[in-house]
This record gives sequence, structure tokens and C-alpha cells, in this order.
Amino acid sequence: MKTLCIAISAILMSTHAMADDNSYIRNGNIYNNQGQYFVGAGVATGSKFFKDQDDQTGAYFNGGYHGEDFNADLNGINYRFFGNNDSAINFSAYVVANPGFDSDSEDVLKGMKERDYSADLGLNADVHLGQGTLSAKFQHDITGAYDGYQADITYYHPMDLGFASLVPYAGAHYFSKEFVNYYTGVASFEATSTRPAYQSNGALAFKVGYVLDIPITENLSLTQATAYTHLGSNMADSPIIDAKNQWLTTFGVNYSF
Repeated sequence: MKTLCIAISAILMSTHAMADDNSYIRNGNIYNNQGQYFVGAGVATGSKFFKDQDDQTGAYFNGGYHGEDFNADLNGINYRFFGNNDSAINFSAYVVANPGFDSDSEDVLKGMKERDYSADLGLNADVHLGQGTLSAKFQHDITGAYDGYQADITYYHPMDLGFASLVPYAGAHYFSKEFVNYYTGVASFEATSTRPAYQSNGALAFKVGYVLDIPITENLSLTQATAYTHLGSNMADSPIIDAKNQWLTTFGVNYSF
């Protein structure tokens, strides 16, 4: 599931960040049930990220607390330090992890040096535009693993369907040269007859997707999400990457309390 993680990932009234059905955008994330703890689990399946990848389907787990300003779960931690639910613009600081890989996790990676997990410290701005939210992010590695940065801009448009909330989104993500070469590059000492050395520049990826949340009871809900990402050539042309076009879909259950 590490490789799936890499591939990646309600009508708003005026400038309010909260939707009528409890879905809202905070720190560039889609959340539900503000002010509660939650646990969730489900199944994720997607396209091959690495060539000849064996595992394309697996279980995922999440849990944590989503508050008014502070949020913490297995996807990251963030804190809103400027603005509130009624503000036209919010600013947040956050910490998020980037998954690494083991050289024996896929055949195409055998003989390569292990890539470590890394953690980024970032700044996010959420701008509420009528019925939608435009989120911009900039983050930099603070662990010294890849020693580069990432940037993202995404538009979210929450919609209340009555029986559920639907949040479609579209955006672009930029990976710095250091990220591309660390996680998808091939050093000269890692090259083989079927895996040539590869180093490149920064890469831009475009993404579209949606998250569907269906409340079952006051505390229980079903979630289904699908995401499509088009990787830029500087990343997709790596000899260890399977294709430019990546997709991921999930189905899960969340319990809030």
C-alpha cells in the first residue's frame, strides 16, 4: 500500500467553510463531523505505480481528531492559526509524511538503495470562493531525506445531495527536482541492463477526483473516493514508474464519537 499512497489523493454559504451536511474543507483536506474523534478502515485499489508491481489492492486504516483549528490523524497534523469558519481566508501550518520504499518490495526495485520516509513542514491557505474553496500549499522536507519541496493548488466544490455529501476537486501538484530524483530516480550504481540510470528535473502532476460520504447513523458513515492523477514526464519517464496515468479508488467505514 506504500506504492498506492505515493500514486496519488455541500453548498458553501457565502464565505463559510462549513457545509450544511457537516462536510468542510480545512487545510486543503476534506473533513466531516467537526469537533469529534474518529476511526476508519476500508479497502483501496489502484493502478500500478511501479513497473511489475504486485500489490495493487490492500486495506487502509485511519483515525484521530478533527477539531475547529487543530486536526491530527494518520495522514498528518495541521493547525489553523489565522481565520475561522466564517472567514474568507484561513491560514494553517501542517506536518505530513511521504512514504518511502524497500528495495525488495517490488522486482523492479531490487538492488536499489532503500528510500526513507520523510516529513514535510508546510503552510496552507484556504480561500473560500462562494460555493467552493481554493487551497494552496507549500511544504519542505524537514528530515533531510530528499531535501526538497512540494507545492499544490486544488479547488474543492462540496455539494449536499440530501442523502450524502459529494466533494469533487481538481488541481495541480508540483514535485521539486530533489523529490523526483530521490523517490523515482535511479542512481548510476543502481543501474542495470533493464533499469538505466535516471535523473530529471521537477515534475508537475494534474489531479481530479471526488469524495462521497454517506451518513448511516449519527456516528457511522460510509465513504467512497476515486482519484485520477496524470504524472508529468519528468517523473513518469523514470524506468521504475509504470505509467503517466494513475488512479486510486477506496471504499471504507468511519465511526465518529
